[in-house]
Amino acid sequence: MSLLYTPLGSAREIRLLRLHSRSSSSEQSSASNGQDVPIYCDLYHVPLLDAKEQGYEALSYTWGSPDAAPYIWVNETKVSVTRNLHDALRHIRQDTNEVVLWVDALCINQVDDTEKNEQVKMMVDIYVSAISTKVWLGLADESSRETMAQLSQIGGTVIDRGAYVHLCSLTTLSIADPTGAGYAEGQARSLVEDMLNNSLVQLEDTVDLLTRYCKLLSRPYWTRFWILQEIVVSQHVELYCGKERIKFDVLNAAMMYINYMQVYLINNLEGQLMDPDFDRPFAPNWELEAKFKAITANAAEIPQAAVLVPSIRLRYHETSRGHGAVRFNLIQLLARTHVGREATDPRDRVWALLGMAVDAGNLGITADYAATNSCTDVFCNASRAMVASGHVDVLAFSQWTKNDPTMPSWAPDWREMVREPFGRHPWDTPYSAAVSATFSNHAGQPLEVSQLRLHGLLVDSIEYLKPQCNKGEKLRLHGNPLEACTYLLDVMNLCKISDDKLKESGEEIYADPSMRERAFERVPVADLYSEGFVRCATIEECHLGHAEVISNFDRYQKRDPTIAASVTDKLRSYYIMMGKQVERRPFVTMKGFVGLAPKHAEKGDVVVIFPGAKFPYVLRRCEDGMFVLIGEAFVHGLMYGELAIDDSKIEEFILNSTTRLALTLQFEEIEAQRELQSGKWLDDNAPDYVLAFDDFEAE
Repeated sequence: MSLLYTPLGSAREIRLLRLHSRSSSSEQSSASNGQDVPIYCDLYHVPLLDAKEQGYEALSYTWGSPDAAPYIWVNETKVSVTRNLHDALRHIRQDTNEVVLWVDALCINQVDDTEKNEQVKMMVDIYVSAISTKVWLGLADESSRETMAQLSQIGGTVIDRGAYVHLCSLTTLSIADPTGAGYAEGQARSLVEDMLNNSLVQLEDTVDLLTRYCKLLSRPYWTRFWILQEIVVSQHVELYCGKERIKFDVLNAAMMYINYMQVYLINNLEGQLMDPDFDRPFAPNWELEAKFKAITANAAEIPQAAVLVPSIRLRYHETSRGHGAVRFNLIQLLARTHVGREATDPRDRVWALLGMAVDAGNLGITADYAATNSCTDVFCNASRAMVASGHVDVLAFSQWTKNDPTMPSWAPDWREMVREPFGRHPWDTPYSAAVSATFSNHAGQPLEVSQLRLHGLLVDSIEYLKPQCNKGEKLRLHGNPLEACTYLLDVMNLCKISDDKLKESGEEIYADPSMRERAFERVPVADLYSEGFVRCATIEECHLGHAEVISNFDRYQKRDPTIAASVTDKLRSYYIMMGKQVERRPFVTMKGFVGLAPKHAEKGDVVVIFPGAKFPYVLRRCEDGMFVLIGEAFVHGLMYGELAIDDSKIEEFILNSTTRLALTLQFEEIEAQRELQSGKWLDDNAPDYVLAFDDFEAE
């Protein structure tokens, strides 16, 4: 295939593919004029600026399996291509007119790493300069025709009614602007209310639509990393599924409406199920519950890899027009896109996002496909660049345990599932642990690739830890509340230790002593509240939620038939946020700070605040004086900048790699000890409130 290619010129030159018409191809072959006519193309060089003036279209597709690859003719040479690309060209080809395309598999010499590096740098400009981008989803199947037609009808209606602009606003408004979000939601609701009501009345048809919609968004195309950039930066996008097509804006309008409709249906059906007027609360309305489960199951199964594309595209173009929210930076894109996507070359998990990242120019990251540039090197260098630019909380995405032992403790492995810290991305949390200090990139002696230099304040070291909530398993509101109450008891006992430390030392660690009074209610949920989005909880919300967990347990013990109807928003939120913490362990430090640490934390680990960070971090000191990152932590009394950071107390921390095996062995060795430390240290001195928990457990 390399015989097709001559070196590109230096003046930002690209190759374009001229796809011959079906009639022209028929004349060049002995086949009859039909779908079986071979595909003929010409490949030629052109400066990108000239290509833009002449006009061309870009193709976005997934390569697919190379097995049983058909062939096409390019410059009178027989060239093997993947079946999926062959199908795309066959459907895009016109009867009498040529189509000029940019197709990565053919327009880039895939065996020339130097050319690939240069062309990857130009990818954004190539897609931006195209008249339009054609997205090939694949061949039609038994349900795709009906689905594409229905999505076109829904999206067109949403746009025609003016609801699209308000649904777009809901995706770009900050959670800090509830007034604006409320207005947009109200306007959207009024414009599509009849559609929402029909979806509820015709629930079986709605479930059928959601099933087919989920199937369309589950096609392999949506899992490819490079399609993100290709769709996001393009001026105009049209999607093909067999012979059916839909403009991207119409599809986006339909997707936004469907997401909005799902929330409406779930809230409506859940409200009916929890209605206290039901005659038999302990005997659910099975038909209604079945419909509710079908809707929630469909909502859960819709691939986020596809759903995220429109919101990223919307943010990108809103910024380009000079209004709307700021374009995403690299860490935000990495956090949103690493799940549900595949990359033949895992290094593309970083490189495929650079064209969309607002900070790409400042980071200095470029694609280098040399075999010596390992995936670990790429991830480490990207993390180092992001930290150096002030995004210290990239550390919060580096989580134990890593499957690749070459990855250092401080660099996220974007090939793995990475959890949102405390249920939200760092930039969306209310926390600001180092609000009083500004990040500064300190120079020093060059370090190895596996090492990272940071400066921070060592706050304290961990003295005691308790087990994970519900043994790390998913916490269910309608399950046995014993595990939730045991978790609350553990936190209360740690708070009692903190109180005893105050009595012994007479030194108050909290900037506001009143924070001590409600620590036992705020720590279990990391001071967070959920109402569709996560925000800082109020004192009252934590107090009521905590009390209702206990009340719910009491009703459960007594088999109170009103338990199903007694679920309040406060109780639901408290359970949701406790559930977000099951991968953490409650702890108390030597000075008496109570909080939540990663499950791999151990006694003696230190709590550090890095200037510019949203969270405190837990580190483990190594014998060589360096540190291993354990992860981010919630520390009551330190999350909102309460601790003034004295520059004279700032010290250097060099984060290093560690062998996963050593940490895993350490973790396993103390598991038995943790069972013995499960929460009875203070029974003799515990408040009556805590002893009541023990009484419940005994029953």
